[in-house]
Amino acid sequence: MIDGLRLPLRNERSAGRTALTASRPSTPAPPGSDVNAEQQRQIAAQRSAFDYEAAENAEIEREHEVLQALLMAFLKNEDEITKKWIALI
Repeated sequence: MIDGLRLPLRNERSAGRTALTASRPSTPAPPGSDVNAEQQRQIAAQRSAFDYEAAENAEIEREHEVLQALLMAFLKNEDEITKKWIALI
């Protein structure tokens, strides 16, 4: 915990990721298409995997931005402490 900010544990973050995958509505193949039911299931699985990866990447990017902001706040605090220390000398 850092200044009242509790960062979630990795297993807590990954538990919430299953909710990230919003399933797309299945679009039927257009009339006259050569896509059979098995291929449609494969396409749906690929879409689902892509959606999951996109959501996962977005979550990782958000985590990175939060950690970057936390680091900047820490460095700013350290800079203030250093300035005060120098002023005491």
